[in-house]
Amino acid sequence: MNWFGSFMARQRRSRFQQNTISQGPLRGRLSSLLVVVCCLAGLFFMHDLPAGEQKDPTAPQLIVRDVSVFLVSAHGKKLNDAALFRSTTPGYMLSRRLSADAGESDQPAPLGLITFEGPPVKDIDVLVEFPSGRFLSHWPTARIQSKRIYWRSQNLLEESPVSMRMPDAHWLSHLQTADRLFVKGIDKCERFILYDVELSHTPRITLSHAKEGFQIQNQEAFPLKHVMVVQPTDKKSDWKLASVDLVPGVKKVEKKPETKPAAATNEKKVDPLSDESLTKKAKVEKAKEKAKQLAALGNKLKEIGALPTVNVPAEKAGNKPAAAATSTQKSPPVSVPYQSESPLSKTQALAEWEKNLVTLGLGKPEVAHVLKILGQQAFREDQATVVYCMDESYLDKLLPLEITPFPDVVRRTAIVILLDADPALLKRIDQLIVQLGDANWEKRNEAQQKLEGYGKAAQVQLQKATKNKDLEIVFRAEQILENIK
Repeated sequence: MNWFGSFMARQRRSRFQQNTISQGPLRGRLSSLLVVVCCLAGLFFMHDLPAGEQKDPTAPQLIVRDVSVFLVSAHGKKLNDAALFRSTTPGYMLSRRLSADAGESDQPAPLGLITFEGPPVKDIDVLVEFPSGRFLSHWPTARIQSKRIYWRSQNLLEESPVSMRMPDAHWLSHLQTADRLFVKGIDKCERFILYDVELSHTPRITLSHAKEGFQIQNQEAFPLKHVMVVQPTDKKSDWKLASVDLVPGVKKVEKKPETKPAAATNEKKVDPLSDESLTKKAKVEKAKEKAKQLAALGNKLKEIGALPTVNVPAEKAGNKPAAAATSTQKSPPVSVPYQSESPLSKTQALAEWEKNLVTLGLGKPEVAHVLKILGQQAFREDQATVVYCMDESYLDKLLPLEITPFPDVVRRTAIVILLDADPALLKRIDQLIVQLGDANWEKRNEAQQKLEGYGKAAQVQLQKATKNKDLEIVFRAEQILENIK
């Protein structure tokens, strides 16, 4: 049985080796043929595959435009502070701001706008962050995560019905008929993205009058671009414009601690193993040992009260070694001359800003959005306002925007309207404070309402008014300060 079993095993191994030898060349030929077929197929379809990062220059591009308008007081600490204006968005766009009165519900107010132009795109994410601030409103609805607004998995479509139709008379209705892609999420669809964000920012811009216009001194680290000062005239329908292309920011200069140059010495190198070196080392060690013994004895005497305690004066900050510090150099004031001697109407003044917006790469819907807000907020009858374009690098730091997948073109523009910087405003506030003590009740009440409208711009002068000899002025000044808070 053992002999027969071993014989059959040898026969099976022999047949297996013969099959392997006969199939080996055949498998090799088949493998070679398969490689050749794959190479030919790759060459045939090569023109249909993308070549790295190279794109067809004739293909349509996805262009994203992010346009923000901010209102800020020269005495404030926030862009688009909730106390500066009320919400005029439609009711279905929920807002944390107080809603405007019925007579002012259709007045344009500062809002951020994101639009998309180009080919349709599926599954795109839009993330707006605000490291130091808070959101007040947004549309369409998005996910709120701490310091960010996240529109997740949006589809950009050429045609789609909007979720909510605005009245034709509303100031935002033109965006629903604009030539832009629809933004469709899970349950909402709109032709744009709107957001209202309150951001921490303290303006450091000083405006002063000059013979042929104004002077602006910018103490911020970032420059101001396309600066325009809108000044009212005696005729309410006319305005004088002063402009300059650039107002530079402050440059930071690093101060290095002063180091005294090492004195050149001609001393010879001393052998550490010489008798002289060993003697010095022994003396030093002996002195240290004596110092330890004296310190231990002094501690024992202090414990039993044999030695008086001595207060050692703290080391002054000036005696400490100087560390590397940064200092800021004050930027010189920049002249902002009048564009023309003759005043302009509001329409003509807005046309000047329209030129700037077009050069920044905005389209008709975005330009119309900005001009409506400027027309309502930048033209004040009681003070000159400063309108400028925020530096893009500062905007990216203040309000980061992330879009995934990244579009072909992203254009970000932020327009800032600076209020309460006109020096003539301080004189007007002083006059209104005097009017608080007028014999006529209506004039007193009118002055109080105007001062409350100025808000923090009048806070310093109102605090001084609380020490006035006229008790009526003191009483009303305290009321205004309480309402401002």
